[in-house]
Amino acid sequence: MRRILFCIALIVFLTGFANPSVTRVNKEAIDRIAITKIFVPRFEGNPDFVEVSTDLFIAELETRIQATIVQGSALRIESTDIIAGGNLAPTELAIQKAKEANAEVLIMGKVTSHHTGAMLNGFSTVRVIDVATGAILASFHRPSGKLIGSSEHAAVLAAVSRTAKDVAKALE
Repeated sequence: MRRILFCIALIVFLTGFANPSVTRVNKEAIDRIAITKIFVPRFEGNPDFVEVSTDLFIAELETRIQATIVQGSALRIESTDIIAGGNLAPTELAIQKAKEANAEVLIMGKVTSHHTGAMLNGFSTVRVIDVATGAILASFHRPSGKLIGSSEHAAVLAAVSRTAKDVAKALE
């Protein structure tokens, strides 16, 4: 009986630290687009993670989809707002760069992390946007999914890997 109570208490305790995922996909709108080229500017967020996160996201996506992926550079110079976890660059700026690359789809991403004492996690937020209309085709926010992590870096990359798989599935 004590083991059962301990297990229930442990599950309740660990559930309190769970981080929610957000997924939204407009499959009908995605299916209407003949996607041959996707533009992915450098992810935003913590400067320690943006380069490797962008590279990992593209590497994971390239193995799962048929479209050509064009990797762009940073859309803007990082300010203290971005470094501190501010919002993504203006969508209009990103769409302009995607149009210059002749892409049908734009994917914008941001990575963040959380570290308090023994608790740590990484997060990846990604938006898939129709370049012609500016409509958001899909959006994902994923935590690392790891119960125990060894570093913020590993947690962020696990979250990025999850969002790359989400995007690939949405674009199938």
